Amino acid sequence: MREVDFRYLRSAVESLSSSTDLVLVRGQVKATFAHQASPYASHRQVRFGIVVPPWDENVLLAANFRKILVVGLTEDAVKQATETIGRDGRPFEDSQLGWDGPWADWVHEPVPSTLHLLQGLLRFANDYGLVDPDWLRRPLLHVAWLVPVVMEWDEYGRPVFDWPDPPSEPDPEIEYETEPVDQNPPVEI
Repeated sequence: MREVDFRYLRSAVESLSSSTDLVLVRGQVKATFAHQASPYASHRQVRFGIVVPPWDENVLLAANFRKILVVGLTEDAVKQATETIGRDGRPFEDSQLGWDGPWADWVHEPVPSTLHLLQGLLRFANDYGLVDPDWLRRPLLHVAWLVPVVMEWDEYGRPVFDWPDPPSEPDPEIEYETEPVDQNPPVEI
């Protein structure tokens, strides 16, 4: 595994583990955890729902509004799930859950289930019945996450990424109403 890939894996797992709002999906069960970072237990919410996942039942999907991670028992199941989700990293139609970065490619790697970063997320999923305790004891799990694609490097050696929806610039032909600004604001002495 390249160091840059590991850094993005760490970033994804840390973001998901400390996320205020987290969605975990395995099989037909979707668990939405809201306000998890709240210091008040009464504010934390868990909602369970039923979904029709287009991927294998042996895949755990973890997503928030910034990152997405796919964990599975077999490499084929994880690859099929990532192909279904696509490069945009949005697993659900009409939802903002998932990747919010530039165009990216999926990285698939076998990872030890004992990896400290991954253990917290797996234990959380186990506590709510989404994965079996066997997942925590397996020597390797197959994990996939998104890593941005570098299009080129600028003159300062910084990477240049391609964003899916660049911000639209104001149309020069449209006149925008603006309020006049006083050029001599009052000065207090």
